[in-house]
Amino acid sequence: MTLFFNQMLGCLIIAAGIGGVVGWLLRHVSADKSAQQLADVTAMMHLKEQMLEKARQQLRGEVTSNFPPGESGLTTSQTLSHFNQEDFTSQEPVTNSERLGFDTDRLHARLQESEEAGGWIEWLDIQLTKRDETHRIALDEVMLQLAERDQRIHELEQLQKQAEAREAVPADKAA
Repeated sequence: MTLFFNQMLGCLIIAAGIGGVVGWLLRHVSADKSAQQLADVTAMMHLKEQMLEKARQQLRGEVTSNFPPGESGLTTSQTLSHFNQEDFTSQEPVTNSERLGFDTDRLHARLQESEEAGGWIEWLDIQLTKRDETHRIALDEVMLQLAERDQRIHELEQLQKQAEAREAVPADKAA
């Protein structure tokens, strides 16, 4: 009977050890997964922010070329001051849990802004693709017209050579 109790006690100790190890692993793997997801979202946000900045620069270039100089400068400075105010007003002392929640909300807001900017970028890309297609069609038409012109020139040169040859034959008969 003592042997039986010793075996049960040994099994309980082994089960407790296995449970502790599994619990510890789950806790650390779960924390690592959350940290990895946060790092992935942060990296994605940086990438989208860079794309958004490039799109802003392109749009600023288009705006400055489409509007009078004074008006476009005002629009650009207002936009920049708006984004700078958003960045500086969000820096307040908070606890770690509040900061994580705030950062998550801010990341979601930035992600939404990036997706909206991505829509604009796609629209601009479509517009550029349409313009590029129009230019390619016009270029093809010009190339076709040039080929037709070259063909006509070649035909006229052949006719001119034949006419010169005909004129040369009567001149030879007369001599």
